[in-house]
Amino acid sequence: MFLTTRRIVLILAVAAVAGAIIVLPYISSLTATGLDKVTIELSDIEFVPASDEQRTSQIDVVFHLTNPTDKTVTTSKIEYNLFADNMQLGDSILSFEDIPPNGRPVILPQQSINLTSSFQITPTQTTEVIFSKIANDPSDVNWKVQGQARVESAITLQEKQFSDEL
Repeated sequence: MFLTTRRIVLILAVAAVAGAIIVLPYISSLTATGLDKVTIELSDIEFVPASDEQRTSQIDVVFHLTNPTDKTVTTSKIEYNLFADNMQLGDSILSFEDIPPNGRPVILPQQSINLTSSFQITPTQTTEVIFSKIANDPSDVNWKVQGQARVESAITLQEKQFSDEL
């Protein structure tokens, strides 16, 4: 007999795995709808002055993430460039990649959250003027942020470009 019970089970198992591989992109496309509607905005900039023994100062960059979809989403990484009065201060990453997905910041449907990133800045000759302006009154500075965030939902993820000014 060619079709024994063992062979039938093996054929069904292979068919199930092949079917899952074929159907997975379809399921993925169903859960990815609306991820491009998530917005990332610059909410606030807070300057933390350096102490006397430290040479670097810290800028707390607060991002406001809004989820207008009906699915719960999260983010694992926000990469960005920070500008002050159109002068690039540098780039930074706010990363949650080393945290399991169930521990990452959750953006519930129709809600928003704020995420704070610590941006380290060291004054140089080229940034001396802008650095003193930031130290004196950061609210007088025109802040701009450009970057890319990874937005995730269930088994899908999408890279989202953003740019905002404050």
